[in-house]
Formats: sequence, structure tokens, C-alpha cells
Amino acid sequence: MGFLSASSSIVRFDARAPRTIDREAFCEAVNRHAFREDDEDGLPRQEAFGWVAIHDPLVVELEPSDIFFQQYAVLGFRYDRRVAPAKLVRLETRRAEAERKEQQGLERLGRAVRREIKEEIEARLLLRALPSPQLFECAWDLERHTVYFTGKSRAPREAFTALFRDTAGVSPLPVIPYLAAERVGLSEAIVEAVRGVEPSVLASRRDEEPRVAAAAAGASAGGAGGAAAGAVSGAVSEAADAAGSDLA
Repeated sequence: MGFLSASSSIVRFDARAPRTIDREAFCEAVNRHAFREDDEDGLPRQEAFGWVAIHDPLVVELEPSDIFFQQYAVLGFRYDRRVAPAKLVRLETRRAEAERKEQQGLERLGRAVRREIKEEIEARLLLRALPSPQLFECAWDLERHTVYFTGKSRAPREAFTALFRDTAGVSPLPVIPYLAAERVGLSEAIVEAVRGVEPSVLASRRDEEPRVAAAAAGASAGGAGGAAAGAVSGAVSEAADAAGSDLA
């Protein structure tokens, strides 16, 4: 989901931009790390990601005018992943193992041979697998040193942070409450005190004791209730038997 969507999940990062940024050099770095589906040998990557134009994910050759808008640098980020179906990998591996045993007249194959066969099957199926593309958007506020990214999934987010670092030379840090203390203008002493804070358990053992006792009492009451119900049921059965005997 993009910035202009009705709803979007946005993750913020802290990235300290230099005072002056060479827009031409930054654009060249973006184009060096633009999205490429295949590797240097022309083979499809299992995981491919890179920059694209924010207005068109098929545009991978950008100009500074495509990136910079006022104090923002905006980019699209594409993340593709190819996965061979697990069931198909198992079936094809079993087929290949059976053929190998028949060709070599063996009853069993060693672990190393079976691993080699599985890797060959996965590589072959991966070439035929279609990629699953995901599109994200990024906006870098060069004045407030804040990066906005429209993705929360772990794998695309980690790929994005690595690509951003390689492109801009700045490591984006997630803006979480623990790190945000440095951004709100607090004194150095308070920031150091926040850094020294250790996690605390919000529920004490004393608060837990009444709940444990109540649960134990409920269990005891339930057991007593079950015993009483059993006694009543037995009495009713005996009364019914006695009434039958009197009628006879």
C-alpha cells in the first residue's frame, strides 16, 4: 500500500542526511542499485530487490527530478521472491532418488547424495518458478532526518534497510520509543538515564497470588460439585429401584 492509499502501514527510520547532498551523485547511486530481476549471469534470482520510480515500478532508470521533491527524496522499492513449491520438490526428489538407485543398482543412497539431488531439483524448479512481486514506497525527509517506509514485513524491511545503507551511505535506525528519546529534545542526562533503564515486570507476584488462589478454589468447588452431582444421581437411581420393587 502506498502513501496515497486510503490506509497504509508506515514504518519510520532515523537517517541522518548530510547538510548538503549531491543530487546527481545520489541519483547515480540509486540507478546502480535499481531493481534487476536477473543476476550477472542472466539467471533469475531467488530474492531480487531494488529501487524503482515511485510513479511507475517498471521505470528503473531515474533522473534527479524523479526523486527529489522539495525536502524529500522519494523512491519506489520492489521486492521479488521466487519459491519452488515444497510438495513438488519432495515428489521430484523422490523420483530422482529412485532413478539414481535403479541406475546404480543401490538399495539406499547416502545423505550427501540425497542432499545433492534435492539441491539440483530445487535449482531446476526455481528457474521455472514465477516471482511474487511486492511494491513499497519510501520518502526520506532530508530536513527532519526521517525515512518513511510503507512495509512492515520482516524480509522486505531488512532488504530495504540494507539497500538504503548501500545507496545513501547512511544506516537507517527504526524509530522506537527507546530510541525516540534522543529525538524529542531531552537533556543528555535524561537520555543517558533512559538508556540505562531495564525491563520491568508490570504484574507482581502478589497480584498473581489472588488469581492463583481463586483458580484453585474454583477447581476445588468444581470437584466438590461433581461429587455432589454424582451422589444425587446415585440416590435417584436407588429410589427408582426401590419404587420398582414395591410395585412388583
